[in-house]
Amino acid sequence: MRSLIPADPSLPPAEFDLHGHYAHDWIEQGGVRANFVASIDGAATTAGLSRGLQTPGDNRVFAALRDLADVVLVGAATAQAESYSPARPSTERAATRQRYGLRPAPAIAVVSASLSVDLSTPLFRGADPEHPTLVVTGSSGPISRRTDIVDLASGPDLAPGSVALIDAGSTPNGDVDLVAAVAQLTELGYRRILCEGGPRLLGSATARGVVDELCLTVSPMLVGPGGSRIVAGPDWSADLLPQLRLVGLLEEDDALFCRYRIQR
Repeated sequence: MRSLIPADPSLPPAEFDLHGHYAHDWIEQGGVRANFVASIDGAATTAGLSRGLQTPGDNRVFAALRDLADVVLVGAATAQAESYSPARPSTERAATRQRYGLRPAPAIAVVSASLSVDLSTPLFRGADPEHPTLVVTGSSGPISRRTDIVDLASGPDLAPGSVALIDAGSTPNGDVDLVAAVAQLTELGYRRILCEGGPRLLGSATARGVVDELCLTVSPMLVGPGGSRIVAGPDWSADLLPQLRLVGLLEEDDALFCRYRIQR
């Protein structure tokens, strides 16, 4: 992998510090960083999943961004479709996190207004205090589902602190209030928030002004008509459209790895 922005032709690609590239202006200030992959023609998935667009370089960037995050924020539909489980970094990656002053593993925070999450999956049953799963919901979350999550979190099958429910309140249209969600996660010590999808979550988070950075892999392939985009949801007004500044650009095997800061 080679760096195009900032460019350093004196540095051999094999010696490029991927973690250092993404840690710059991130570790100290924190914020919300989104990570997505798209094809040249703008598709976010193939056969309904993002993994068909991934390259070896994209997988390394994905891992590095997780290594630099306190918590991974993901929509419930994406967590289910992509078979999420608690993050368990290798010994080497845990050491990298320690070098940057982070916990051994990032938490996973699942956003769901309806609380339609499958509590029998490894994401919940495999959680523990060092690898917790958080459920972020709004005021419209059904009481019965709240009770199910609280019962699981306090029951005999999991150690205390393995699963937690975060009530962030709702927006007027019933979505989870992501401004409040980010504020609560930050208050709990999760200052570096990595949003991994899906498109509706990115659309809502960006529209609410909580996304600070977008890390976008441009995969060197064409998907053709019908592919979804990295942003979904209601149309944005003309005065919302955020401007982005390119602060980093990497290349490997014809794929581009863009790092944008959202301008405010």
